[in-house]
Amino acid sequence: MKNIKIDLVYLWVNGNDEEWKKKKDFWAEKLGLINDKEINNDCRFIDNEELKFSLRSAEMYAPWINKIFIVTDNQIPEWLDTSNPKIKIVDHKDIIPNDVLPIFSSRAIEMFIDKIPDLSEHFLYANDDMFFTAPVKKSYFFNSDGNPIINMRTVDKKSWKTKNIYSPSIQKSIDLVQQKYGVNKKIENIEPSHCIDAYRKSYFKQCRNAFKKHFHDASMYKFRNANSIQRAIHNYYMIVNNLAELRMNPAFKMQVAQKHVDNLYLKLENPSKMKLYIDTLCPKLLCINDTEYNNNLERKQLKTLLYQMFNEVPSWEKEEDYLINPVFNDKKSYPIVFSFDNEYSKYFSVVLQSIIENSKKDEWYDIIVFNCDISDYNKKLLMEMIPNNFSLRFYNPTGFIQAKFKNLQLKAMNYWSIEMYYRIFIPFIMQKYDKVLYLDSDIVVNNNLKELFDYDFENQCIMAVRDTAPQNFHLNGFEKRLKYVKNTLKLENEFDYFNSGMLIFNIPKINLEQYIIKITEAFKIKKLLFPDQDILNFIFQHKVKFLHPQWNVCCGEFVGDKTFLSRIPKDISINYQQAIDNPKIIHYTSPIKPWSSKMDLLFDIFWKYAKKSVYYEDIIYNMTLSSIRSTAFENAKRTNLYLQIKSGKKLLLWGASIFLEKFLEEYCIDDKNIVGIIDKNPQKHGTMIKKYKIFAPEDIDKFDADEILITIIHYVNESKREIKDYVKKYSKKNYDINIL
Repeated sequence: MKNIKIDLVYLWVNGNDEEWKKKKDFWAEKLGLINDKEINNDCRFIDNEELKFSLRSAEMYAPWINKIFIVTDNQIPEWLDTSNPKIKIVDHKDIIPNDVLPIFSSRAIEMFIDKIPDLSEHFLYANDDMFFTAPVKKSYFFNSDGNPIINMRTVDKKSWKTKNIYSPSIQKSIDLVQQKYGVNKKIENIEPSHCIDAYRKSYFKQCRNAFKKHFHDASMYKFRNANSIQRAIHNYYMIVNNLAELRMNPAFKMQVAQKHVDNLYLKLENPSKMKLYIDTLCPKLLCINDTEYNNNLERKQLKTLLYQMFNEVPSWEKEEDYLINPVFNDKKSYPIVFSFDNEYSKYFSVVLQSIIENSKKDEWYDIIVFNCDISDYNKKLLMEMIPNNFSLRFYNPTGFIQAKFKNLQLKAMNYWSIEMYYRIFIPFIMQKYDKVLYLDSDIVVNNNLKELFDYDFENQCIMAVRDTAPQNFHLNGFEKRLKYVKNTLKLENEFDYFNSGMLIFNIPKINLEQYIIKITEAFKIKKLLFPDQDILNFIFQHKVKFLHPQWNVCCGEFVGDKTFLSRIPKDISINYQQAIDNPKIIHYTSPIKPWSSKMDLLFDIFWKYAKKSVYYEDIIYNMTLSSIRSTAFENAKRTNLYLQIKSGKKLLLWGASIFLEKFLEEYCIDDKNIVGIIDKNPQKHGTMIKKYKIFAPEDIDKFDADEILITIIHYVNESKREIKDYVKKYSKKNYDINIL
């Protein structure tokens, strides 16, 4: 065993590649499969760089592997140094006949693995979502006779889904082997463990010769098909011919009940939950399967987890230069950083259009987008907007963050994505610049930005605009938020809490060693309310030059409230009124955005620029679709609320929302079953909706109610948790709290 050479084979595709996608979609449409979500789902082809981490895991835990072959369709991972002698790229055309190509089914490609040039007799086969997670020896995969040790699981066929393409292909493989070699109970009710498998090249060839017609038929399916055989036929063939040793693993559903699982299969979900399973069950091999039910956020979080699990960089990865270089070396330029996900590309086009329209032809703008999932299609469209005096580049900071801060947890919440954190790392990545502007992508620029760049830092580290929320902290009802800013963020002056949607960094002034310490401290704070913003306020206290609110007019819940200016000191309200009358940067901070619903404040300026962006029709379409869905959603909620009111129960309504106002107007409700309305906003206390007075949470026991009904229709789960806390604090009664 010690002397045998064992290679490792992967199939890999970059499903993000636009040229490859065009080819795949052409054939999917031609074969009538373009809308088949099981066969043509993006999750089967998307590249989340799992291959990088699978290769790292192999080097960390199975360094005895001889060569690694990566089978691709004329593609090479960007991060891979192909000159490394251990890595070999194998193109489809090197092993698959031309009359069969192109192929988009891993099952069909697997039929030809043994034809890889120079592949050793003994080899392992893996998908890119499979990982080594503990040191393993050759003897784990091959026995003393040099034969494969096959990992299988018992399966209850009653649980197999009838309308999928996996189960029938497994059953077909079992049936063919049993028809040829006789009924064998060993293989009757077992299926592959879906982990890194061991094979011998000669046995591969024998199996193909034994089922020549079925191998040929399988290779002719360009996409997965229930009628084709599956690679598992090799396993069944080896078992019945005594060419392999069988190792049984617990069924998928039984894994979590074990004390230890050698070959762990997980479906992609919350990274903390997956990490708990991995740490508890201590597997040698791991598969994390991406399905059609997963979203981009889960894929991003998976990438962070993989960086943390496999942090040793092997020799075949290209050395990354994490620093961004200025693109206009011979000219004075204005560097601007954005950070958003793929979905926000269309809205970024609006702020980009606004910057272009307010710039001059002799000004040079160096724009960098921090991102980790923007598609090639969106990049191409955005690049088409760029005039000659602009540069637009896309940069993925994930590698830098994980290399510099190995255990940092970037947690998404509510409608905030992981990309919100990227601005924190600008001082590291943009070290070769002096002054860098960061802007959110729910912004429009209504002024030439040169004016902003011309401001002097006055020896401070950043320039920013004070947030609108602290102006309300002196009012009743904001004690909790004030306490959080004072005690958790440790701000001496709560009024200096700034909004992080517009920041200018004084790069040379920021001490990076101290900055690392402060970032590490900040990320240890539990339950950050506004994560990136709170972290930056924690770091830059007393290091901010504050600008006029014209440079970040926040159209959110406070400024959008008509009573806001009357509630704050006069000298501050004058500045805000000037900002509203003459905004230079408009920031749509509310969850309600101008592209999803009509707003009262500065709504028209967004559309002034949106009309000229390359995504205008998409934005209109999405807004229309959103409006239709929202109307249907709200109608259902109205009907439910009406039925609840007429049910005879005494209801205490929680949330003096716009939805509730419209409902009471539309239905002309005058019902004794509504015993009161409660809202946490102190500005609403004592005011009326129709004939109903609005009360504070502490007034809850003034009412004789049967239950509390939440009349807020967005982020209701978060609201329910908050209301439970209020009830626990202010009421002696144990209320049922229900959602519409």
